[in-house]
Amino acid sequence: MFHLIQNAYWEPFEFELPRAGDRGEDSWRRWIDTTLDSPHDIVEWQTAPLVAGGTYRAGPRSVVVLFARAGDGVVL
Repeated sequence: MFHLIQNAYWEPFEFELPRAGDRGEDSWRRWIDTTLDSPHDIVEWQTAPLVAGGTYRAGPRSVVVLFARAGDGVVL
């Protein structure tokens, strides 16, 4: 399951995340965040960090892709 965030605004913006399964907000992992410097802007699936909390702060004019895996409490 994927969740795409696009922030076209020139300032950071806090986005509320939908529930991703039994564990809710703790199930999302950050795969892509174009605000971050390389090599942290795109990470391998196996090393993608968990997103803490029910929101994600997207930087100005950025794209963020989060994903949830079935093994993280998500029922697909």
